[in-house]
Amino acid sequence: MKELTIRLKEDTYNQLKELTELENLINRHRDKNRDDNYQIEDFVVGCIIDKMEQINHFKPINPLIESGGQPVIKNRFKEIAKQKDIYIKDIADQLDMKPPNISKIFNNVSQPRLELFIKIWIVLGSPPLHQCLYLEGD
Repeated sequence: MKELTIRLKEDTYNQLKELTELENLINRHRDKNRDDNYQIEDFVVGCIIDKMEQINHFKPINPLIESGGQPVIKNRFKEIAKQKDIYIKDIADQLDMKPPNISKIFNNVSQPRLELFIKIWIVLGSPPLHQCLYLEGD
């Protein structure tokens, strides 16, 4: 394993410290039995790995765009909702919509406009965007 030393301004270090503490607090809130306590270094490494995963996930888009192809972007809201035991009816109620309209979006029959996408994304707990979208054929 390689070791990397970085220098940070004190303000940046303090922000990382606050974010790490917040992440630990959120993790303990979600699961009362957790006793892990991430350090700043763990948080930074996790952020870097997450960013690399995001970049690698969207690499396939570039060749399609450069070749003039029109990628078809679809959502994974249905899978995310299922993992979180959230029902279409509950989402529809929160968004003051009819369940069949949400069902069309969740089954990729239609795609929501940006405002509705963000609302659904928030109701689903704001999962990482690279987990919410994919190119047809991925």
